[in-house]
Amino acid sequence: MGGVPGQLLCFWCRGGCSTARVAGALAFFPPEEQTYHLHKDPHTKEIQFIVNPDLEPLPYENTQTIILNTRRKKVITAVLYRAEGASKTIVYSHGNATDLGAMHDRYVGLATILKVNVLAYDYTGYGQSSGDMCTEPDTYADIEAACQWVIENISSNPAEDLILYGQSVGSGPSCYYASRHAAAGVILHSPFLSGMRVFTASRALACLDIFPNIKRIQKVQCPVMVIHGLADEEVPCAHGQGLHAAVPRDLQREPWWVPEKGHNNICSGDAIPEYYERINKFLGSLKEEAEVQIDSGEISLKN
Repeated sequence: MGGVPGQLLCFWCRGGCSTARVAGALAFFPPEEQTYHLHKDPHTKEIQFIVNPDLEPLPYENTQTIILNTRRKKVITAVLYRAEGASKTIVYSHGNATDLGAMHDRYVGLATILKVNVLAYDYTGYGQSSGDMCTEPDTYADIEAACQWVIENISSNPAEDLILYGQSVGSGPSCYYASRHAAAGVILHSPFLSGMRVFTASRALACLDIFPNIKRIQKVQCPVMVIHGLADEEVPCAHGQGLHAAVPRDLQREPWWVPEKGHNNICSGDAIPEYYERINKFLGSLKEEAEVQIDSGEISLKN
Protein backbone atom coordinates (compact mmCIF):
# COMPACT_ATOMS: atom_id res chain seq x y z
CA MET A 1 0.00 0.00 0.00
CA GLY A 2 1.63 3.22 -1.15
CA GLY A 3 0.85 6.91 -1.37
CA VAL A 4 -1.21 8.69 1.26
CA PRO A 5 -2.96 5.49 2.50
CA GLY A 6 0.42 3.85 3.06
CA GLN A 7 1.77 6.86 4.92
CA LEU A 8 -1.30 6.97 7.14
CA LEU A 9 -1.05 3.26 7.89
CA CYS A 10 2.58 3.74 8.89
CA PHE A 11 1.59 6.69 11.09
CA TRP A 12 -1.12 4.56 12.71
CA CYS A 13 1.35 1.77 13.52
CA ARG A 14 3.85 4.22 14.99
CA GLY A 15 1.03 5.69 17.09
CA GLY A 16 0.41 2.37 18.80
CA CYS A 17 -2.50 1.44 16.48
CA SER A 18 -4.61 4.11 18.16
CA THR A 19 -7.28 5.64 15.93
CA ALA A 20 -7.82 8.40 18.48
CA ARG A 21 -4.13 9.33 18.40
CA VAL A 22 -4.06 9.45 14.60
CA ALA A 23 -7.22 11.56 14.61
CA GLY A 24 -5.81 13.94 17.18
CA ALA A 25 -2.53 14.36 15.35
CA LEU A 26 -4.13 14.93 11.94
CA ALA A 27 -7.29 16.85 12.81
CA PHE A 28 -6.62 19.13 15.77
CA PHE A 29 -4.19 22.04 15.76
CA PRO A 30 -4.90 24.48 18.60
CA PRO A 31 -3.31 27.91 18.05
CA GLU A 32 0.16 28.17 19.53
CA GLU A 33 -0.79 31.35 21.37
CA GLN A 34 -4.18 31.90 22.97
CA THR A 35 -5.95 35.06 21.85
CA TYR A 36 -7.91 35.64 25.05
CA HIS A 37 -7.75 35.11 28.77
CA LEU A 38 -10.21 34.78 31.62
CA HIS A 39 -10.29 37.12 34.61
CA LYS A 40 -12.33 36.62 37.77
CA ASP A 41 -13.64 39.88 39.17
CA PRO A 42 -12.52 39.95 42.83
CA HIS A 43 -15.74 41.67 43.90
CA THR A 44 -18.49 40.00 41.86
CA LYS A 45 -16.60 36.71 41.34
CA GLU A 46 -17.85 36.88 37.75
CA ILE A 47 -15.55 35.36 35.12
CA GLN A 48 -14.74 37.91 32.44
CA PHE A 49 -13.79 37.08 28.85
CA ILE A 50 -10.89 39.36 27.86
CA VAL A 51 -9.93 39.46 24.19
CA ASN A 52 -6.33 40.18 23.25
CA PRO A 53 -6.21 43.99 22.94
CA ASP A 54 -4.53 43.66 19.55
CA LEU A 55 -7.73 42.20 18.11
CA GLU A 56 -10.64 44.32 16.92
CA PRO A 57 -13.43 45.00 17.60
CA LEU A 58 -13.38 45.51 21.33
CA PRO A 59 -15.23 42.91 23.40
CA TYR A 60 -18.99 42.78 22.96
CA GLU A 61 -20.48 43.99 26.24
CA ASN A 62 -23.45 41.64 26.42
CA THR A 63 -21.48 38.45 27.03
CA GLN A 64 -21.45 35.77 29.68
CA THR A 65 -18.49 33.48 30.25
CA ILE A 66 -19.45 29.93 31.13
CA ILE A 67 -17.32 27.07 32.41
CA LEU A 68 -18.74 23.69 31.39
CA ASN A 69 -17.98 20.20 32.64
CA THR A 70 -18.19 17.45 30.02
CA ARG A 71 -19.07 13.79 30.43
CA ARG A 72 -15.41 12.99 29.65
CA LYS A 73 -14.40 14.88 32.79
CA LYS A 74 -12.95 17.83 30.89
CA VAL A 75 -13.61 21.50 31.63
CA ILE A 76 -14.26 23.72 28.62
CA THR A 77 -14.73 27.45 28.17
CA ALA A 78 -17.82 28.87 26.46
CA VAL A 79 -19.04 32.42 25.88
CA LEU A 80 -22.63 33.47 25.34
CA TYR A 81 -23.25 36.52 23.14
CA ARG A 82 -26.77 37.67 23.95
CA ALA A 83 -28.99 39.53 21.51
CA GLU A 84 -31.91 41.46 22.95
CA GLY A 85 -35.21 39.80 22.15
CA ALA A 86 -33.58 36.82 20.43
CA SER A 87 -35.69 33.69 20.11
CA LYS A 88 -32.98 31.45 18.66
CA THR A 89 -29.51 30.46 19.79
CA ILE A 90 -26.64 29.39 17.55
CA VAL A 91 -24.19 26.91 19.07
CA TYR A 92 -21.03 27.63 17.09
CA SER A 93 -18.38 24.90 16.68
CA HIS A 94 -15.37 26.71 15.22
CA GLY A 95 -12.72 25.51 12.81
CA ASN A 96 -9.18 24.36 13.42
CA ALA A 97 -6.19 26.43 14.55
CA THR A 98 -8.38 29.08 16.17
CA ASP A 99 -10.06 29.84 19.47
CA LEU A 100 -12.78 31.99 21.01
CA GLY A 101 -10.71 35.16 20.98
CA ALA A 102 -9.78 34.93 17.31
CA MET A 103 -13.42 34.24 16.39
CA HIS A 104 -14.83 37.00 18.59
CA ASP A 105 -15.77 39.40 15.80
CA ARG A 106 -17.68 36.68 13.92
CA TYR A 107 -19.77 35.93 16.98
CA VAL A 108 -20.46 39.63 17.51
CA GLY A 109 -21.55 40.00 13.91
CA LEU A 110 -23.99 37.10 14.08
CA ALA A 111 -25.49 38.31 17.36
CA THR A 112 -25.84 41.97 16.44
CA ILE A 113 -26.83 41.70 12.79
CA LEU A 114 -29.04 38.62 12.87
CA LYS A 115 -30.45 39.22 16.35
CA VAL A 116 -29.67 35.71 17.59
CA ASN A 117 -27.88 34.50 20.69
CA VAL A 118 -24.55 32.84 19.98
CA LEU A 119 -23.00 30.29 22.32
CA ALA A 120 -19.43 29.63 21.24
CA TYR A 121 -17.08 27.21 22.93
CA ASP A 122 -13.50 26.01 22.75
CA TYR A 123 -12.86 22.32 22.27
CA THR A 124 -10.92 20.32 24.82
CA GLY A 125 -7.27 21.40 24.53
CA TYR A 126 -8.13 24.73 22.87
CA GLY A 127 -7.93 28.19 24.43
CA GLN A 128 -8.68 28.09 28.15
CA SER A 129 -10.34 24.66 27.97
CA SER A 130 -8.60 21.85 29.83
CA GLY A 131 -6.68 19.00 28.24
CA ASP A 132 -3.40 18.66 26.36
CA MET A 133 -4.82 17.07 23.22
CA CYS A 134 -8.27 16.98 21.68
CA THR A 135 -9.81 13.75 20.40
CA GLU A 136 -12.89 13.01 18.33
CA PRO A 137 -14.86 11.74 21.37
CA ASP A 138 -13.87 14.90 23.26
CA THR A 139 -15.55 17.09 20.64
CA TYR A 140 -18.77 15.11 20.97
CA ALA A 141 -18.79 15.54 24.73
CA ASP A 142 -17.93 19.23 24.29
CA ILE A 143 -20.87 20.02 21.99
CA GLU A 144 -23.24 18.02 24.18
CA ALA A 145 -22.23 20.09 27.19
CA ALA A 146 -22.68 23.33 25.23
CA CYS A 147 -26.11 22.40 23.88
CA GLN A 148 -27.29 21.08 27.23
CA TRP A 149 -26.41 24.41 28.83
CA VAL A 150 -28.51 26.21 26.22
CA ILE A 151 -31.44 23.87 26.80
CA GLU A 152 -31.27 24.29 30.58
CA ASN A 153 -30.65 28.04 30.64
CA ILE A 154 -32.05 29.66 27.49
CA SER A 155 -34.53 27.44 25.68
CA SER A 156 -36.13 24.15 26.64
CA ASN A 157 -37.36 23.59 23.07
CA PRO A 158 -34.29 22.88 20.91
CA ALA A 159 -36.41 21.67 17.99
CA GLU A 160 -37.55 25.28 17.54
CA ASP A 161 -34.75 27.41 18.93
CA LEU A 162 -31.36 25.63 18.70
CA ILE A 163 -29.22 26.19 15.58
CA LEU A 164 -26.01 24.19 15.12
CA TYR A 165 -23.23 25.97 13.21
CA GLY A 166 -20.22 23.84 12.34
CA GLN A 167 -17.22 25.34 10.54
CA SER A 168 -14.61 23.02 9.00
CA VAL A 169 -13.65 20.53 11.74
CA GLY A 170 -16.66 21.86 13.66
CA SER A 171 -18.88 20.15 11.10
CA GLY A 172 -17.95 16.87 12.81
CA PRO A 173 -19.46 17.51 16.25
CA SER A 174 -22.35 19.44 14.67
CA CYS A 175 -23.37 16.52 12.43
CA TYR A 176 -22.89 14.14 15.35
CA TYR A 177 -25.23 16.12 17.58
CA ALA A 178 -27.84 16.74 14.88
CA SER A 179 -27.99 13.03 14.05
CA ARG A 180 -28.83 12.18 17.68
CA HIS A 181 -30.69 15.14 19.15
CA ALA A 182 -33.37 17.63 18.25
CA ALA A 183 -32.37 20.93 16.67
CA ALA A 184 -34.10 23.64 14.66
CA GLY A 185 -31.46 23.78 11.94
CA VAL A 186 -27.86 23.08 10.94
CA ILE A 187 -25.39 25.32 9.10
CA LEU A 188 -22.28 23.60 7.74
CA HIS A 189 -19.49 26.00 6.75
CA SER A 190 -16.63 24.52 4.67
CA PRO A 191 -17.45 21.00 5.91
CA PHE A 192 -15.93 17.66 4.92
CA LEU A 193 -17.51 14.33 4.01
CA SER A 194 -15.39 12.67 6.69
CA GLY A 195 -12.02 13.29 8.27
CA MET A 196 -10.06 10.71 6.29
CA ARG A 197 -11.63 11.72 2.98
CA VAL A 198 -9.85 15.07 3.30
CA PHE A 199 -6.54 13.22 2.91
CA THR A 200 -7.48 10.41 0.53
CA ALA A 201 -10.48 9.14 -1.42
CA SER A 202 -9.29 5.58 -0.83
CA ARG A 203 -11.42 3.55 1.57
CA ALA A 204 -8.55 1.15 2.30
CA LEU A 205 -8.17 2.74 5.73
CA ALA A 206 -11.85 3.29 6.48
CA CYS A 207 -11.23 1.84 9.94
CA LEU A 208 -9.22 4.98 10.75
CA ASP A 209 -11.86 7.40 9.58
CA ILE A 210 -13.23 10.04 11.92
CA PHE A 211 -16.20 12.39 11.80
CA PRO A 212 -18.33 10.38 9.31
CA ASN A 213 -20.44 13.40 8.36
CA ILE A 214 -21.65 11.83 5.12
CA LYS A 215 -23.40 9.07 7.08
CA ARG A 216 -24.70 11.22 9.89
CA ILE A 217 -26.13 14.00 7.73
CA GLN A 218 -28.62 11.48 6.36
CA LYS A 219 -30.05 11.03 9.85
CA VAL A 220 -30.73 14.66 10.69
CA GLN A 221 -34.34 15.68 11.19
CA CYS A 222 -34.03 19.44 10.71
CA PRO A 223 -33.24 21.78 7.79
CA VAL A 224 -29.60 21.99 6.68
CA MET A 225 -27.73 24.77 4.86
CA VAL A 226 -24.24 24.21 3.41
CA ILE A 227 -21.73 27.00 2.72
CA HIS A 228 -18.53 26.25 0.79
CA GLY A 229 -15.95 28.21 -1.19
CA LEU A 230 -15.53 27.12 -4.79
CA ALA A 231 -11.79 27.86 -4.55
CA ASP A 232 -11.28 25.84 -1.35
CA GLU A 233 -8.01 23.89 -1.72
CA GLU A 234 -7.92 22.48 1.83
CA VAL A 235 -11.35 20.84 1.73
CA PRO A 236 -12.59 20.94 -1.88
CA CYS A 237 -16.11 22.18 -2.50
CA ALA A 238 -17.06 18.67 -3.63
CA HIS A 239 -17.21 17.77 0.07
CA GLY A 240 -19.85 20.40 0.77
CA GLN A 241 -21.75 19.50 -2.39
CA GLY A 242 -21.74 15.83 -1.42
CA LEU A 243 -23.11 16.61 2.02
CA HIS A 244 -25.84 18.83 0.59
CA ALA A 245 -26.91 16.04 -1.77
CA ALA A 246 -27.02 13.55 1.12
CA VAL A 247 -29.38 15.65 3.24
CA PRO A 248 -32.95 14.29 3.08
CA ARG A 249 -34.55 16.19 0.22
CA ASP A 250 -37.30 17.85 2.25
CA LEU A 251 -34.67 19.18 4.67
CA GLN A 252 -32.31 20.64 2.07
CA ARG A 253 -32.11 24.41 2.06
CA GLU A 254 -30.48 26.58 -0.58
CA PRO A 255 -26.69 26.09 -0.37
CA TRP A 256 -24.17 28.84 -1.02
CA TRP A 257 -21.26 27.92 -3.27
CA VAL A 258 -19.08 31.00 -2.89
CA PRO A 259 -17.11 32.08 -5.99
CA GLU A 260 -13.38 32.77 -5.62
CA LYS A 261 -13.36 31.99 -1.89
CA GLY A 262 -11.22 29.39 -0.17
CA HIS A 263 -11.38 27.56 3.13
CA ASN A 264 -10.88 30.44 5.55
CA ASN A 265 -11.90 33.63 3.75
CA ILE A 266 -15.61 33.24 2.97
CA CYS A 267 -16.50 35.88 5.57
CA SER A 268 -14.25 38.56 4.12
CA GLY A 269 -14.25 41.37 1.60
CA ASP A 270 -17.20 41.75 -0.72
CA ALA A 271 -18.74 38.47 0.45
CA ILE A 272 -19.54 39.81 3.94
CA PRO A 273 -22.99 41.29 3.19
CA GLU A 274 -24.13 38.18 1.32
CA TYR A 275 -22.86 35.96 4.14
CA TYR A 276 -25.24 37.55 6.64
CA GLU A 277 -28.06 37.77 4.11
CA ARG A 278 -27.80 34.07 3.27
CA ILE A 279 -27.81 32.99 6.89
CA ASN A 280 -30.68 35.34 7.65
CA LYS A 281 -32.65 33.78 4.80
CA PHE A 282 -31.98 30.32 6.21
CA LEU A 283 -33.10 31.38 9.67
CA GLY A 284 -36.18 32.92 8.12
CA SER A 285 -37.00 29.61 6.44
CA LEU A 286 -37.24 28.01 9.88
CA LYS A 287 -40.17 30.14 10.94
CA GLU A 288 -43.29 31.62 9.40
CA GLU A 289 -42.87 35.12 10.77
CA ALA A 290 -41.01 37.81 8.86
CA GLU A 291 -37.24 37.71 8.63
CA VAL A 292 -35.11 40.12 10.61
CA GLN A 293 -34.55 43.31 8.64
CA ILE A 294 -30.83 43.76 8.07
CA ASP A 295 -29.16 47.14 7.99
CA SER A 296 -26.78 46.92 5.02
CA GLY A 297 -24.70 49.75 6.44
CA GLU A 298 -24.13 47.76 9.61
CA ILE A 299 -23.15 44.64 7.67
CA SER A 300 -20.38 46.45 5.85
CA LEU A 301 -18.59 46.99 9.14
CA LYS A 302 -18.51 43.31 10.15
CA ASN A 303 -16.22 40.53 8.99
